[in-house]
Amino acid sequence: MSNQNCLSTTEALIKFGCLFSTKVAVPTTVHCDHLIEAQVGGEEDLKKAKDINEEVYNFLATASAKYGVGFWKPGSGIIHQIVLENYGFPGVLLIGTDSHTPNGG
Repeated sequence: MSNQNCLSTTEALIKFGCLFSTKVAVPTTVHCDHLIEAQVGGEEDLKKAKDINEEVYNFLATASAKYGVGFWKPGSGIIHQIVLENYGFPGVLLIGTDSHTPNGG
């Protein structure tokens, strides 16, 4: 399983679109948590991030749907914990795309 965050995924989905594949070959998900800045409080910060990054989030959602990628919208939770709680099981290899995502397997 591959898990992409909102910063690296835009480029990955654009490049995937250049391939001849129409769907991902392994279960893949996009998590939109890295563009939410903690400044005031949860709900206010989430609303601000949705306003500022609307174009990015819309692209990630539509491209994910097009290629069969799961999409976790902004506010769904932090990728590191969600991945382990929802996808981790004995024998699976989980790969995160940032330096501080724990891998399970």
